[in-house]
Amino acid sequence: MMRGGLLLLLPLLLLPLLVGCDGASRRASARLRTENANLLRQVDGLEARTRELEAGLLAAEHSRGQPKGRLTAAPQLATLAVSSMSGFEPSDRPGTTTLELHVTATDGLNRPIQLVGPLEAQVLRPVAGGTPQVVATAMLSPAQVRDAWRGGLFGTTYLVPVPIETASLQPGGTLLVHVFHDNLATGQRVEATGSVREPAAANQSSTAKP
Repeated sequence: MMRGGLLLLLPLLLLPLLVGCDGASRRASARLRTENANLLRQVDGLEARTRELEAGLLAAEHSRGQPKGRLTAAPQLATLAVSSMSGFEPSDRPGTTTLELHVTATDGLNRPIQLVGPLEAQVLRPVAGGTPQVVATAMLSPAQVRDAWRGGLFGTTYLVPVPIETASLQPGGTLLVHVFHDNLATGQRVEATGSVREPAAANQSSTAKP
């Protein structure tokens, strides 16, 4: 009788231990995820800083007759990215819609920085097992890039309007976006890639995927 009673009580005695172990496991897992995210952010920051230093050296080599110390100390473009603010808007031209492509540019400390040089955008449609199909392209001159600057509550971007034939869109599909910037200060070409969802209908807007 005593033995049977102990066997019945055993699960009840072990339950707090199991619950405690499970809770400790979840806390440890959450801590590891947080530490991993922090490490990834540190790595991204170090990589951006490295790119900025490399750009500073290129700027020093690219320009002659100027003190190298002053050039390498100046902020340099480190990262170009396609912003999630990008999306489709109706166009005034019949049979077309406009992809308002927003591009961000930051230095090695993740601060907005002025782009100096032309900016090119390519919009492509993925092809399974083949080369992506070019849907549309756009090119901004250095002067147009300067005018493309936009500032607001959601940060600083450069707006690149890309007209696209409505007939070439596939409702609900996804397009690839490639951006190229020729940095006149360093002679370096900087690239970025993103994606944007196609509008469900010709007159509806859609925002880019992060």
